[in-house]
Amino acid sequence: MFENTTNLETLEDILLEVIETNPKTRNDFNSVARRSCGKRKMQRPANREFISAYQSLLKKKRIVKNELFESFLKKSSIRSLSGVSIITSLVKPYDCPGQCVYCPTEARMPKSYLASEPAAARALGLDFSPYQQMQRRIKMLERNGHEADKIEFIVKGGTWNAYPIKYQYWFIYESFKACNDLSQEIPIGESCEEDFVNKSLEELKEIVEKEQTKNETARYRIIGITLETRPDSISPKTIYHMRQQGCTRIELGLQAPDDEILKLVKRGHTVREFKRAMRLLRNAGFKVDLHFMPDLPGSTPKHDIEMYKTIFEDPGLKPDMIKIYPNTVLESAELYQWWKDGKYKPYDEKELFKALIEMKLLTPRYCRISRLIRDIPTNEIYAGNSITNLREELSKELERDGKRCLCLRCREIGRQEKNIDITSEPVLFVDRYETDGGEEYFLSFEDKNRRAVYGFLRLRIPDSTYSQELFDLIPEIKGVAFIRELHVYGTLVRVGDRSELASQHKGLGKKLIEAAEKITKENEYNKLAVISGVGVRDYYKKFGYKKMGTYVIKEM
Repeated sequence: MFENTTNLETLEDILLEVIETNPKTRNDFNSVARRSCGKRKMQRPANREFISAYQSLLKKKRIVKNELFESFLKKSSIRSLSGVSIITSLVKPYDCPGQCVYCPTEARMPKSYLASEPAAARALGLDFSPYQQMQRRIKMLERNGHEADKIEFIVKGGTWNAYPIKYQYWFIYESFKACNDLSQEIPIGESCEEDFVNKSLEELKEIVEKEQTKNETARYRIIGITLETRPDSISPKTIYHMRQQGCTRIELGLQAPDDEILKLVKRGHTVREFKRAMRLLRNAGFKVDLHFMPDLPGSTPKHDIEMYKTIFEDPGLKPDMIKIYPNTVLESAELYQWWKDGKYKPYDEKELFKALIEMKLLTPRYCRISRLIRDIPTNEIYAGNSITNLREELSKELERDGKRCLCLRCREIGRQEKNIDITSEPVLFVDRYETDGGEEYFLSFEDKNRRAVYGFLRLRIPDSTYSQELFDLIPEIKGVAFIRELHVYGTLVRVGDRSELASQHKGLGKKLIEAAEKITKENEYNKLAVISGVGVRDYYKKFGYKKMGTYVIKEM
């Protein structure tokens, strides 16, 4: 009989046996681990148990730190492949101003989310507590062998700016507080939500700023915050508050750059309103993640491809990231009745697949396709795409045809190491493109054939037009150029550490900043602002940037 539990000493002995064989791949590791467990007539323990044993051996100095070996112990290593750990929290259910026909409407969930989706289920189980959602995810990441000290924090759930402003600040405050101190124990179902009800907005802004200052040097640093909202909720005032909250990126639902389709699906805004929101956000230095939905009522596969092409041709659009969410029919959405009545019929699966292939090939190098489907369980989908591994199947098809997607995600160094000479020096490339209200420069360190990206920087040089209302609220950004994003790819390494396996901390960030400063001067700007996440402000101080308002700015 196999044992049900394994003591730490036994786990350490197994790991020592595995280490002695010097495994070069995950398969090598698993093979030796299974043999060692078999000798002891026990089941192979979960990786999190091995991680505890590994950390114990390090503490006792019986082994030395081994990055390659650690990578074999990590569960879902893809989570930190881009150099940060992504943590998603959901806000509580609240009325959404939208009436979109495709959105599910579960009363116990924020608009457009299902309780069966993984992140939504976690949030529901924790009564949407921002502190507990952050706390539990950090602990889970570490149990699975991931570093969690550089966090990309994503807040999901309906329209952020439609929530009461005091609730917004409280949610952000509790999330930062969890990163700064994980020790608080709150029974499930209990909440300290009354904390924000009894405080004034100014008091909430003050305590948020204090937690943000702590987070600049905390163990778990929030290096970026993404908020999800609608284009008709974007104004200079909402931008001001989102900056105060530490937001650096916005997820904005366009769904289709076609006013007739937007009207048909009751989206509630026009393409023109979306472009206005994009311009305002860029003028404040934000990154924008656009949502696009193929297979909507009123469209065709051919029209979807044409619209997708428009997204990267129209200067009013050209997003930094894009999420492609093929439309699906869900029972609690109005579209379900349309489908039952025969008023809506989804595309044939092959037609959709072919259209998505074309979209991937149309995506420029500066844009990242961050998602291709929602995490909706197949049993919830009545019609529309139900292929759960859609991205993988698309990649296989492209490979069979000898074609490649050039989007940022597909070209990250962690996904392309086997296709390039990793001993060669990265090369700096500069791509320039026009957007409403300015010029964008995409600076990237890549291999000479541009198959793999080691790191990149987004620089915006605004034109002479601007929003006076925006500058009245955020005066520090008047007359500045923007570093809207700086990212060096590679397996996440702890702040202050070095790793032979990672491209982070190799000086590429510094070189990208220097290149951006040079272009800024050539364009006759003498101030460069960074829409820096709270947790990386300290990094920019080394290069002469000083905190001004919610940005870090360098006068040159």
